[in-house]
Amino acid sequence: MRRSKQDRWRRQRGQSLLETALMIVIIFTVMMWVFEIGELMYTYTVMADAANEGVRYAIVHSGGDVAGTTARVKSFAATSRHDISGITVTVAPLDTTYDPPNRVSVKVSYTYVPYLKIFTTPPTLSAYAEGRMVVQ
Repeated sequence: MRRSKQDRWRRQRGQSLLETALMIVIIFTVMMWVFEIGELMYTYTVMADAANEGVRYAIVHSGGDVAGTTARVKSFAATSRHDISGITVTVAPLDTTYDPPNRVSVKVSYTYVPYLKIFTTPPTLSAYAEGRMVVQ
């Protein structure tokens, strides 16, 4: 009885090492995807906040300062750790002109650059915000 138990332990000596080696790859892959999805959500949030900031700037400056609105969106996005060279900003009046009480819209597009470039194609994130200029 004792002999067969020792033989069984001797045959299974490297089992846990092999199981760990096989599972560590899966565990690290899942962890990297969790970080990647978190980074993607952070990027979308930054772009949405930058679009909102652009609408605020456009409303305060009566919407006519398109270059200033674009610069404000890019400077807001630059405070995060994103490369702002890939940001496209579109400022347009939703009504005929930028005169109050008309509406203005700001659309921000950004091509996300993933860390795991091998497994996925980079998505383009689009954030949109609009607001109405009010006469005071």
